[in-house]
Amino acid sequence: MSFGPTRLKDVMRTDLVVAEPHLSLREAHRLLAQTGVRYLPVVERGRYRGLLGERHLRLSLAPWAPGVMADLEAPVARFLQPFPQAHPEDSPEETAFRMEAARVGALPVVEGEALVGLVTAYDLLKGLLELLRPKAPASRLELLVPDLARLSEVLEALRQTRTPLVGLHLFQEAGGLGYRVLLHLGVLDLRPFLERLRALGLHPFRP
Repeated sequence: MSFGPTRLKDVMRTDLVVAEPHLSLREAHRLLAQTGVRYLPVVERGRYRGLLGERHLRLSLAPWAPGVMADLEAPVARFLQPFPQAHPEDSPEETAFRMEAARVGALPVVEGEALVGLVTAYDLLKGLLELLRPKAPASRLELLVPDLARLSEVLEALRQTRTPLVGLHLFQEAGGLGYRVLLHLGVLDLRPFLERLRALGLHPFRP
């Protein structure tokens, strides 16, 4: 699955709530609560310094965690987390893999030393959903093919029945089951195409 030519700059958020390094933990917690954001980038004189996540901040302030609770007046600069960085020209796929490997829910997007955005798992999901959404009125059809040769037969059936293809997405199934094919077709009456598929021994399971 690919986002195509989309770059991270196309899906990242740029309207950010940021803090300076000297901001206290108490003020940082209040800032997160008032704005509803989950990640607080720290910037000093235009230079990105680090990122503080809401979960890490809550743990630092937790009264039920002996030996963990930090001084509420301590500056946030002491508690910045080692989040990997992304670049605005990175691909969303690369960013998703990096995010998963680091087990984090967001990455700062940095160019040079400047923070230019932030991308979260939710932003990547929105970008994927936008890609999957058909660009024209279409019917949706889903089927399983054992190999790519049978996929070519599906494409040939589209040609023979003059069924316009709006979008095609291909997902490899685990366990050697083949490929799941998601078709967006530019017609409402799928009967000619469905009859051709059945003649080929292919049976869509989500018309």
